[in-house]
Amino acid sequence: SPPEDKNRFHDPNNSAAKWKEGMLQGFAVVTTFTNWQRTFRWDSMHEAATSYDDDKLSEQIVSGERLYDQDGSLSEALEATVRCGDPWNEGIVWPRIAEVSLLGGLGCGRALLSLVIEKLEHSAPSNSQNYEYLVLQATDNSVPFYESMGFIRVG
Repeated sequence: SPPEDKNRFHDPNNSAAKWKEGMLQGFAVVTTFTNWQRTFRWDSMHEAATSYDDDKLSEQIVSGERLYDQDGSLSEALEATVRCGDPWNEGIVWPRIAEVSLLGGLGCGRALLSLVIEKLEHSAPSNSQNYEYLVLQATDNSVPFYESMGFIRVG
């Protein structure tokens, strides 16, 4: 059931949103990376990879303030992973790449993402799960958070 005092979730002094002592609000979803575009490719070196960046972001990348796949080696490694399927049915599935989404973190995103990474790193390979990479899609506001967790922009 929801907490009696909903306002405490929006208190900037509350470092982690809690329903009960020791329980965090929010959850993470991990899936196998899938897309439905036959032309999709990982390519940090393509001119379109940064063509929509605003001036401030471009300056931050040039100054080294933002993490970016500068030499294209990460995008090359992602592009070299196995994929199968077709965009008209199940999609193109990249079975060695996990995709994470944080939903409703409300102050506990770091703890949630750390748990996801730890679980993936310690999971034994199986027929249904054998990930080599973890990717995500980030909003402009969340990029600094993901960079602080070690994620690097590709493309």
